[in-house]
Amino acid sequence: MADYIIGGVLLLAIVVSVIASIVRVVKKAKIRAEEKTREVDDVIIKHGVRYTPEATIVDKDGVENVTYVKGDIIIKPRKVVKVGKGEEIKPGKWTILASNDSATVFNVRIGNFVQEYKHGQEIVLSEGDEICPTSTTIILR
Repeated sequence: MADYIIGGVLLLAIVVSVIASIVRVVKKAKIRAEEKTREVDDVIIKHGVRYTPEATIVDKDGVENVTYVKGDIIIKPRKVVKVGKGEEIKPGKWTILASNDSATVFNVRIGNFVQEYKHGQEIVLSEGDEICPTSTTIILR
C-alpha cells in the first residue's frame, strides 16, 4: 500500500513539473511574439546596444521619434551625473530627448533647479554642473 502512495506522489510531482514547464514555454513564446511586433526596421545591434540609423528627433508628420545613435548618453532617473572635461558628459550644448514615446514633457534637475523640458529641447551644460532626471530616463545627444 505504501508503494502505491509513493508512486502516486511521484507521478503527481512529474505531472505538475511538466505542466509548469509547458506554461513557462508558452509565456516565453508570447513575450517573444510581442517583442517581434515592436521591432523597428534597420536596427543595428553592436555590443548589446541597439542603434537606429534614423537620428531625426521628429519625423515629417510631427511625431516624436525616439532613437539611440552612437555618442548618445542615457541617464536614469535620480542618477546624478557631473559635467566636466574628465567626465562622461562634456560641457557644451546638448539636445535633451525623452527615452520613450509617451514622455513628451519631463522634469530634469540641472544644478540646484528642477525645470520642465520637452523632447528635442537644447540645453547648455557648464563645467561643474550636475544633471539628474527626476521623472523619466533621458537621452543626451
